[in-house]
Amino acid sequence: MELTYHDIMNAHFSALTETAKNWRSMAKRCGTLRDNYRDHVRKRVKGWAGESAGAFWISSDITLHELSAAKSQANKIAKLLDDAHGRLVEARNHLKKVRDQAIHEGGMKVDAYGKCNLDTSKMTDEEAQGALRDPSRMDTEAKWNRRIQEAVKHVDDVDYENMLSLKAAARDKDGKGESGGFNSKAVGDVEKYAAHRSADLAGRLDSLKDGGGLSAGERHELQVMLRANADDKQFTRTMLNSLGPRGLIDATNQMNALAYRSDKAHGDQYLGMEKSLANALATATKVPVFRDGNGKKIKLGSSEYGKRYSAWLHSKDGAFYDDWRNRMRKAGVEKWTNESKEAGGVGGASTYGRGYQSLVTLMKHGDGYSPQMLYDLGDDVRAAEEKDPNIWDHAGFGKKASHAGPPEMHDGRFENDPYDGLLKIMSKDPDTAAGYLDSASDADLSKDGVQKNDRLEYLAKKREWEIVDTDAYDNNDTLDKDAREGFKAALKAGATGRLPDDPSPMKTPAHSEANAGVMEETVRVLGKPVDGEETHPLTENEDKKGDLADMRGMLGELIADYPADVQRNVTGDDEYQAKGAAANFDSGALEGFLNKLGRDPHAYAVIQASQQNYTLEHLHDVINGMGPGTDRSDAQSLTDDAVAGGAHVSGALSEAKADALYEDKVSNAREFNDRADKANAWVNRFIGIGTGSMLAKQGPEAHVATPVGWAQEDANTAIMKLIKKDVPQISDNAEDKGRYEYTNSRKNVVDFSRDWAERFGREKGLDEKILEGVKDGARKGALVWFNDGSHTAGSHGNVSPAS
Repeated sequence: MELTYHDIMNAHFSALTETAKNWRSMAKRCGTLRDNYRDHVRKRVKGWAGESAGAFWISSDITLHELSAAKSQANKIAKLLDDAHGRLVEARNHLKKVRDQAIHEGGMKVDAYGKCNLDTSKMTDEEAQGALRDPSRMDTEAKWNRRIQEAVKHVDDVDYENMLSLKAAARDKDGKGESGGFNSKAVGDVEKYAAHRSADLAGRLDSLKDGGGLSAGERHELQVMLRANADDKQFTRTMLNSLGPRGLIDATNQMNALAYRSDKAHGDQYLGMEKSLANALATATKVPVFRDGNGKKIKLGSSEYGKRYSAWLHSKDGAFYDDWRNRMRKAGVEKWTNESKEAGGVGGASTYGRGYQSLVTLMKHGDGYSPQMLYDLGDDVRAAEEKDPNIWDHAGFGKKASHAGPPEMHDGRFENDPYDGLLKIMSKDPDTAAGYLDSASDADLSKDGVQKNDRLEYLAKKREWEIVDTDAYDNNDTLDKDAREGFKAALKAGATGRLPDDPSPMKTPAHSEANAGVMEETVRVLGKPVDGEETHPLTENEDKKGDLADMRGMLGELIADYPADVQRNVTGDDEYQAKGAAANFDSGALEGFLNKLGRDPHAYAVIQASQQNYTLEHLHDVINGMGPGTDRSDAQSLTDDAVAGGAHVSGALSEAKADALYEDKVSNAREFNDRADKANAWVNRFIGIGTGSMLAKQGPEAHVATPVGWAQEDANTAIMKLIKKDVPQISDNAEDKGRYEYTNSRKNVVDFSRDWAERFGREKGLDEKILEGVKDGARKGALVWFNDGSHTAGSHGNVSPAS
């Protein structure tokens, strides 16, 4: 029968302490009895010989051992009872904390049985009726009821584990003396007992046997011990040392095989164990947060962080971590086969990949990993694949099906590509992803000296991503079906500071230096052709291994997060305000980056939406700031500058669209625009929350709402029309038939800029002469800067620009 909230709150744990005192008294009396037997019985017959003496001494040795064992066992049980008391008090205090949070944070009243209901005692009758009718009330009550039940379950787990350790201590397992006598090898620490017992049970898992090789009771033991202690450093490190890296990998493989194939009836139980095991790994490998003399957290990846980290590796905690990492390097590259249980085999498959593949499969079920642990593991996986580029290769269910491995290697449950899987884990924390990919951070901080971070460049240009064998000679490998999903997620998180699956946040955070660094490195690495080759990494080319053209849409979303930085870089004008840290792009790489991304309809649309929304915000800000002393000339110059960046990028994107239509053989402009139209949600996003043109003036954490006077629907419609009207034509009168004519596209950008400038000017109430200057500035600025942008990315020049 499980414990209840009422049981726990009314239990008197002090009885455990009193009982522990009695067991210590018993140990003392057993010790006295042993000493008396040794000194007053055995010594009295010293020198006795003969058959009767021989029988006596055999029996006497057993008696002396049992008396010593009784003293040891009693002392260890006393320690277990004290430990049990402390653990139960701690678990109950956690339950009380959750209850208090439900009351003070959740507005709940909690009854004597732990049931949560909304507390309306301090509300008026009208407020109470409204609150009780609120559809979200039941969800809120359910949330707090669930949290209290989870805390109750934790107390129950602790109680169950205490019971197991006491039973184990009372069981004679020393192999000496009388069978069923006292246990001289009793363990007096609940966590230590649980850790060794968990390692033993996990090591005995076997997918070739019914129930995984464990009884129902043993499976429950393992489940509870892992769940109750996953956040306990002593338990997790003792267990991992007992298992070893190879044992951990084998346990992971067995759990997966049992859950998905050989014991599906208990699948949830095995997957629950796997989650707890992953969290235990996170706890055991925790690298501390280092702080300076003022208590400020030292930046991850900095030289100072590297010094502190290297020093920590020589501490007791660091020594465990370093030793575990070194041993995992060996186990991580080993092949797991089905030749024997000792070799880590899994039932039903001849191979099960490499150790690192299984390790990352385990890790994706947990959380709480230290960033440094993820960085170190990522670098170790990279080192393994640089030594053997085909190390992660596996076969599909075709020509080499007999070597294909179990189904989970092909359905996404198993991490065939451990590096990509690890990047996906990093993406769950944008700061972690940014620190790993930012070229300004040091790479392997455990080594002496500075080793610059080239991880992003390696992943984008140098890495062998094709890990699916299509022949027996590794000559024609292809991409896995989920190739680069982790890389994409880590790039999104690292460059934007947001979670990768959060496409339309209510607030856009200011970029950190690391975020800007990741974006700068992305543009630098992907904005230019592959070193020593004519091909570009973002060009559609089915014959080129490692082609990243499928990432263009996602990369467009990233650069769309940096509208001010793009405009500042293309114009050289520092007036363009960035969100947080500024990104300083390589100008040549940026032009190439925009050209290649703009060939993708989605990337084209989101970049254009971001740029034109930022232009409208910036234009509104500039015009709104024109005071009484502004003359026509100043108004024209200021407006010219305000539209320059957006017009330049529009020209570059128009050229990219032309390249897509005429070089990449996209069927027609209508098809391109239809696909671009799907980015309408992004237009709404930028217009709805603002891109942040005034953010730097309000502080790095400020959020810019839509400026007063905007009509969101009008802006949305105008930007989408601008996107659809951008239809460059092949020039008929140019010497080079590869050149394009942008007359209509340019006109639309000019009209867009001029019309919105006039709108903002009239809303501001500008004098007609000043307003004419504003309109002229917008028209001429858009014209000149569009022309500049439409031929800067390559050889595709415009025909002679109209005056």
